[in-house]
Amino acid sequence: MKFFRPRGRIDAGQRTRSPLAPVMALYEAGRYAEAEAEARAVAAARSRPRDDPHAPLALSIAALAASGQGHHAEALATYDAVLPVFGRVFGAEHPLTLKLRSDRAQTALARLTSTPNARQSARPLPGPRPAARGRRCRS
Repeated sequence: MKFFRPRGRIDAGQRTRSPLAPVMALYEAGRYAEAEAEARAVAAARSRPRDDPHAPLALSIAALAASGQGHHAEALATYDAVLPVFGRVFGAEHPLTLKLRSDRAQTALARLTSTPNARQSARPLPGPRPAARGRRCRS
């Protein structure tokens, strides 16, 4: 007969893994196309509850994966769609919302620098001139 309950959480052995764990594993392995597809599937499956944090997080990973593949316009559209949801679910000043804004800005910058005109204008500038050899004037 047990007189005391166990310390800690009662459901500690029954925890489930996050539905985003396989998506993050694919993204971290560099398998961006698979990660994007899986993230969009998770977001579609979890979109019913209005304040479920997994759906917007899955869409943010999908945007990261799209950006990693060079699909910057698609990534920006996803960021623009999910940013209001992040503000509602997490709050405007939450670190995840701020990270999403930062990721969107970096994607916009990558889009600007990936055009052929940007590559041409970013050609290397001539380096510093070598010091003149020869006599130095001493005063």
